[in-house]
Amino acid sequence: MTLRTPQDDHPRVLITAGPTWEPIDEVRFLGNRSSGRLGSEIARAASGRSLPTTLLLGPGVTADLPSHLVVQRFHTTADLESHLRDFWPEHDILIMAAAVSDSRPARPLTGRKMPRRQESFNLRLESTPDLLAGLASLDHPGTRIGFALEADADLEGRARRKLASKDLHAIVANPLPTMDSDSIDGMFVPREGPARRPPGGSIPKSRFAAWLVEQALELHAMRSGG
Repeated sequence: MTLRTPQDDHPRVLITAGPTWEPIDEVRFLGNRSSGRLGSEIARAASGRSLPTTLLLGPGVTADLPSHLVVQRFHTTADLESHLRDFWPEHDILIMAAAVSDSRPARPLTGRKMPRRQESFNLRLESTPDLLAGLASLDHPGTRIGFALEADADLEGRARRKLASKDLHAIVANPLPTMDSDSIDGMFVPREGPARRPPGGSIPKSRFAAWLVEQALELHAMRSGG
């Protein structure tokens, strides 16, 4: 990784995409349905604008990405937390599109496979750390943008509550049907000012990604006085 210098003309963008897989044993895991498609499109859009871009990419995600894009894989929430601590200090804008698991097995079976059981059993879970809230505590002037995957009812209200609780500069309010669709009807919700949507209603994720990069650059320039 290369440290940013005063001669750099473009902000460095860090993007996360895809699910986390939290191990139960050596072959089973607790995961979610995130495809990582939208985050990958955001990375493609940012790198297509010649922005120095790093993509932290979750497990099970396949994407045809530009060869010049820096890609670092993660599997668990702990992996992603470690990568964010390493990469975020060298970047200016964070777009956190990854679907981080809220819970993980408290005592995964390391090096073993759980035997099949005929009877029911309990799996004890523990909460994973709030990665965005953790980054807010760091002394870093960058712009942090999160995602809120929520039901359509009160989409903006739910997103604004999450924006405040995680101390973000903006959040993308993302309706639940996005997970199974090639398109998205999301909105960009800044900490200050009204929420806004791209023109045209529901649009392909590639177009939404390009629009979102524009919003992120505009917000960062406003915050940094550029």
